[in-house]
Formats: sequence, C-alpha cells, structure tokens
Amino acid sequence: MSFIFLEILVLSLIATKAESKDNFRAKVYTGNEVKTSNSSTLGVSLMQCQNMCVLARRKGTSNICGYDKVSKTCFYSFDTEYDVLSTSEVTKVVLIPIEDACQSSEYLVNGMEPVSDDQITASSVHSEAHDTRGSRLDSVPTNSHVGAWAAGTTDANQYIQVQFNCPYHVIGVAMQGRPIVGVDCCNQHVTAYKLLYSGDCVNFLTIRDSSGSDVILDGNTDQDTVVTSMLPSPVTALCVRINPVTWIGDHISMRFDILGCSMNEQQH
Repeated sequence: MSFIFLEILVLSLIATKAESKDNFRAKVYTGNEVKTSNSSTLGVSLMQCQNMCVLARRKGTSNICGYDKVSKTCFYSFDTEYDVLSTSEVTKVVLIPIEDACQSSEYLVNGMEPVSDDQITASSVHSEAHDTRGSRLDSVPTNSHVGAWAAGTTDANQYIQVQFNCPYHVIGVAMQGRPIVGVDCCNQHVTAYKLLYSGDCVNFLTIRDSSGSDVILDGNTDQDTVVTSMLPSPVTALCVRINPVTWIGDHISMRFDILGCSMNEQQH
C-alpha cells in the first residue's frame, strides 16, 4: 500500500512540475476537480482555459474553472476554491483565476527597457525602407525609411512580431498608421487585427473570448492618432504577434507598442 501511495505522490509531483510552465494566469491545482459545472468548452489548451476563466470570472459566469488534459475540456463552475474534490487523476486541474495582473503598466517595445531592432520581425516587408525598424510607435520618416512597417504581401496572413527581453503580462496594444508625409501620399493604416501570444516564441495562441471565438481588436481610423485596445483579460507572453485582418491603403502599414507589466508586479 505504501508503495502505491508513493507512486501516486511521484506522479502528482511530476504532473505539477509539467504544469509549472503553463502557470501564467491562474493558480494550478493538480489532483483536484470541480464539483459542478454550468458550462464547458471543448478542444482548448490549458493556457486558453486559464485566460477564458479570467474573462468568465469578470463577466460573472464562473468562479473557478476545471480543465481535463485528456479531453482538452475547460469547465466553468460556480464552485469556490473550497468546494473542489480531491482525485487521484493527475490530468485534472482546477484554475483559480487572478483578475488583475498589473498594478501599473508601461510600453514594452519602446519603454523603459526597449527591445532591440532585431527583436522585432515580420512575415514580410515591402522593401528595406518599409522594414520593422520603423514599426515603433511615433516613428517618423527619415531619408532612408518611411517611418512604418509595411508588409510585402497584402493579405490577412501577415504579421509583425516582438520578442520581449523576458516574459511579461500583456494587457493591450497601442497602434498608429503610416505617418503623414504629404497631402496625397500614403493613407495607410490597419483598421482591425488579431493578437497572438507565445511563451516560447514557437507555439502561438490567438486571443479568444469566453466562447472560444477569436477576438478582433480595433485598429486605427486615421494615420497618426494612437488607438489603444485592451485585451479581454491579460496574458503572459515572451512573444506577441499582431495579425492585421482589415486595412486601408495599398499596403498593410502600421506602427505599434505593447502595453503590459513585469511579472513581478502581479497582485496576489
């Protein structure tokens, strides 16, 4: 009996260690499951379930969430932390959402600890004069650059990506169009976009709402006004991609920054 107990304990510790890299937006309780559920969502990852749980908590449709790693099911529940049931199934996870990730926020691309030009990449560029060096918020034209990123291909598969210096809580995006040069030149700006995020800059998730649908964020209505769109709930990321879905002009052109905070500023 003691050997079986030890084996279960070892499996639980292994599972908890495996989940630690996914512990972005919620406290993870391995070996527990929610008692009741008022709804569920199929086919999502643990990270997606964590973020959806925060949004559901804010909407008042859930207190905590449960996740089954085998069926990839996220369960919404009105249970509390004290109502969870113990289980020997280490694939069961209970999520206690943290509602506010940032006490204060800052720009993460060009702020107090700016990223280098090499940390900003894109799916394509129109030319060297339109590359990502001009993609930062409030960039201006120079003799060698137009002062914005412009994609080399004009379709909804394009993106611009930033890799931060370390993982951050991300709460929003600030965006501008291509800077105004002349009266009749280059009215180009992104009007709507999706945001993708990653903890390893290889596997990306799209920001989704509590129903599992991709969130479409508002872009610009002109070239120079900064429009800030907040995420439905914060996410933790090392890399972020902006994927324009609609735009004005002959090219997909934009300047941007990401709003967020250090993981050390998380409220407990």
